[in-house]
Amino acid sequence: MTDTSIPQPPKRQPKQPLDWQGQRVITEDDLDVAFEDDGNVEKPHIYHRRILHGVVLVLLVGLVIAAVLTATAVARGDLKIPGWGPPPPPVPITCPAGTYDYPDNGSFRLNVYNGTQLEGLGSKVASQLADRGYDIGSVGNKTLSFYGMSAVVVSGKAGEANAFNLQRNIPDTEYVADDRADASVDVVVGAGYKELVPVNRVDQTPGLLSCPRLSPAPTEPTG
Repeated sequence: MTDTSIPQPPKRQPKQPLDWQGQRVITEDDLDVAFEDDGNVEKPHIYHRRILHGVVLVLLVGLVIAAVLTATAVARGDLKIPGWGPPPPPVPITCPAGTYDYPDNGSFRLNVYNGTQLEGLGSKVASQLADRGYDIGSVGNKTLSFYGMSAVVVSGKAGEANAFNLQRNIPDTEYVADDRADASVDVVVGAGYKELVPVNRVDQTPGLLSCPRLSPAPTEPTG
């Protein structure tokens, strides 16, 4: 009897999983066998990172310690740092306390300004003062922040005696100092101005400047 069964093809051997197209794939296990890790070698980037972290930590600790020591020294007064601490109290503006002789009317330059809305008042007062022998300089307008005053008399240190002269000729005035270097005087006429002190009633004896808005106000010397 003839065997008519179809012969079975030969079984193929399964390809090894580590072979691919005739090439062997190297795995991690193969590398471990070739390069054994003895546990004493760190990867370079990890080693450098640890050094960097250590340096940064040391710097931060040093900065904290320096800040604490500096703050302690400043609090104890051992160290003075410009700009630290409360600002110094403002220096109060006081009225000059000297006693002044009465100078001649024509011995200094006098500028007259109108501090009111009344047109021509500055020129009028300048003309009256010129009749008394004053050396008149500028005549014009200025803003006056002192309300109700007869006039404001302004000078520098060198013109204090001259300002005293004007206060004896114009009643109820206020003295204000500025930083000019010369002996000139400014008179800013205010809304309270009425008239000059009559010539025969001008007090020419030594005296003090009048600064009623400044504290402390000067007092006449006793004795």
